[in-house]
Amino acid sequence: MGQSFLTFEPVADELVAALDVRPGDTVLEVGPGKGMLTRRLVAVAAKVIAIEIDERLAEGLRVELGGCGNLEVVQADFMEFDLGRFRHLKVLGNLPYNLSSQILFKLLESLAAWDVAVLTTQREFAYRVVAVPGSKVYGALSVFFDRMTIRERLFNIGPERFKPRPDVVSTSFRLTRRERPLYDVPDEGLFRRVVKVCFAQRRKTIANNLVAGLNLTRGIAVDCLEQAAIQPAARAETLSGEQFKKLTDVLAAHCL
Repeated sequence: MGQSFLTFEPVADELVAALDVRPGDTVLEVGPGKGMLTRRLVAVAAKVIAIEIDERLAEGLRVELGGCGNLEVVQADFMEFDLGRFRHLKVLGNLPYNLSSQILFKLLESLAAWDVAVLTTQREFAYRVVAVPGSKVYGALSVFFDRMTIRERLFNIGPERFKPRPDVVSTSFRLTRRERPLYDVPDEGLFRRVVKVCFAQRRKTIANNLVAGLNLTRGIAVDCLEQAAIQPAARAETLSGEQFKKLTDVLAAHCL
């Protein structure tokens, strides 16, 4: 299902340590696979909820770790798992490369459920999540997660540490939910739409992306950008989240 299983014990120790599990914590593990991380989690957490889509792997965990009273193995698709009933979870997962974006957005939509997440993904994807303005990989994902979380890149993991061996380097990173968003946006949906439009074609200026993505005339797009104190010739990767917020406010008030 697109997942490679971690096989190197010292890296597993580092990942669990990065999550800083305390005796009273409930940990949600996404895709436990063969239990490399699960075995460590049940030794330190009050409860571990392991969500595994593969029925055979889920049953294998139940057989191997069935004696652990603090482990609940749920055979389910994480994308369909209801996080709404939880609070203060800690999340750990080696994410399938082909589902990393969907899983990250699900966590973004369920921020009330968790406090901290340590995730491992393909290196290029991880760098996008933790990127800062001005970098080549800074994008909409960076903006959305910076607003709601404190982002930290942890370490790279070579392909030889997994089986089957992937063709890429993996990277682990930590997301810590902010007590409150870095800045408020009146209309979350519009904010996300504007950010995505601005990054739609990275080589184009923001003005050109607004014209193409929001069906604005060039004059209106330029006027809105100037009201937001943004140069029309700028490119999206140079803007901070607060600048996107200001642009969204201007667009909402005058242009959309």
